[in-house]
This record gives sequence, structure tokens and C-alpha cells, in this order.
Amino acid sequence: PVLLLHLLGGIVGYWLPKLTGFGEVKSRTMAIETSMKSSAFGFLLAKLHFGDYIARVPSAVSVVWMALTGSLLAVVWRYIPVKEDE
Repeated sequence: PVLLLHLLGGIVGYWLPKLTGFGEVKSRTMAIETSMKSSAFGFLLAKLHFGDYIARVPSAVSVVWMALTGSLLAVVWRYIPVKEDE
């Protein structure tokens, strides 16, 4: 579920701007930003509202997937050129 959150964030973050008229560069930027959700905020909320340490684990795992997903998108798109008119 954690990996799916970041993947869906990247997919929706790319296609929604494209469908609403944004250019390629802005769509790519929004995809990277939405795929890199703030897992630290989830960790803080779990720490404040739940006593068990196990409640913090999903946020800790999410940090790893967040970094991998956003970085992978950035690296892949670095080598796919953008047309000049966008």
C-alpha cells in the first residue's frame, strides 16, 4: 500500500496537469512533487496520537519509497527530452 500511494501520486500528478492544459515540464514537476509525499508528517502524527512504536513503521517505510519513486522519476525524465514548444 505504501508503494502504491507514491506510484499513484506520480501518475495522477503527471496526467491531471497534462489533461488540464499544463506543459510537459510543469506536469513532470508536479508528478515528482506529488510522488514525494511528506512521510515525516505521517511519522509525527503517528508519534503524537499513538503510543505504540509499530504505528510509526508505515511512515518510516514510506520515506524509503518516497525517495526512490521521486528520484527515479527525476532520473528517467532527465534523459527524455522535452519539445521546445513546451
